[in-house]
Amino acid sequence: MSADDDKALSWDEVSDPTHVATPRVEPATVAEPVEAPLLDPAKPTTGSFLLVSYGILGGVVLLYTIGWILGIRQVVFASPDTLSGIASFVSQVLAVAAPVVWFGGSFVLTRGAKPIVRLLVLLLGLVATLPLPFILLGAS
Repeated sequence: MSADDDKALSWDEVSDPTHVATPRVEPATVAEPVEAPLLDPAKPTTGSFLLVSYGILGGVVLLYTIGWILGIRQVVFASPDTLSGIASFVSQVLAVAAPVVWFGGSFVLTRGAKPIVRLLVLLLGLVATLPLPFILLGAS
């Protein structure tokens, strides 16, 4: 190797404008052990039964939303009044959104309650948001 090759591999050129001196940081001599935060024993975690129940109820809510969409397609609202037509459209949009809003709202509003209360509220929502147009008229 020639002298130019050795110079190309060295990092001691202080007169180089791109050279930036970084301060040397000494490693810590004594490291204190870091403890991982433990779960709060006063706050129980969600069990397997509850997670499966929430998943099944969420699937039923999704089917309810699809049922509302298919059922409302069969309902024809004919009125010469523009305001009545707009009100009908808004009520149809709210009817489609009702199962999802109930499902999400029950999780938010029963945050501090017991799990059985949350399950009962979710089951009440399944009864309250039943897609009647789909059940009565079908999806033909």
